[in-house]
Amino acid sequence: MQTRPDDQTLEANAYAVAYRLLGDRPAARAVSGIATQRLRQLGDPVPTDWLARLTEYTIEQSVGPAAAGVERHPEDPHAGLRAALTRRLERATPQERVAGSLVHLSGYSPEFVGTLLGVSAEQARQLAGVLAPPPGVAYRDLGDPELTGQAVTPSVQRRRRRRRRPHWTTIVAILLIVAALLYATQVTGPRPTLVEDGSLGVSAIDQPGFSGTPGRSPS
Repeated sequence: MQTRPDDQTLEANAYAVAYRLLGDRPAARAVSGIATQRLRQLGDPVPTDWLARLTEYTIEQSVGPAAAGVERHPEDPHAGLRAALTRRLERATPQERVAGSLVHLSGYSPEFVGTLLGVSAEQARQLAGVLAPPPGVAYRDLGDPELTGQAVTPSVQRRRRRRRRPHWTTIVAILLIVAALLYATQVTGPRPTLVEDGSLGVSAIDQPGFSGTPGRSPS
């Protein structure tokens, strides 16, 4: 029997993708919370294609108003790479967005993603190519340092010790997303077609080098 994810699992998966694109904790938490809410509004239990839908919702918000409202920190050495990823996703098809994010940002194998999307592993690899990293670049470095165990520079540590409120543009962007949420749940575009093969267990997949699988804390 296929296990249905709880909200913590959904938010963890969405946060792993959102932070890699935004590099901002408040914005990534807001995006993951809204993506989870949108998924839950589809019904209970959640659809069997929850992982693909959740990823698509997360990307929609991460490359839209949320991205525009994020306060880019000069201490972030990956700001340029995040911006480049956003531009790629803006031009990608829905299937390319899902495949690219699951393979390159969440660390799932092309074989697993191919099963989700009902295509071959090679086709999944081709779809994911929209986010293929440049030589020598590891997207794991874009993850939240507190979850990936990456070293944090002293300047970033000092900034995080101070209690920082979200930038006003982030708040405005989040309000816009919430305002559009009801409309978005009523008007939906084509979704990737997935197969019901029981492979979406909460702890079904465990890829080396990542901990972003369902049921575990994202990295």
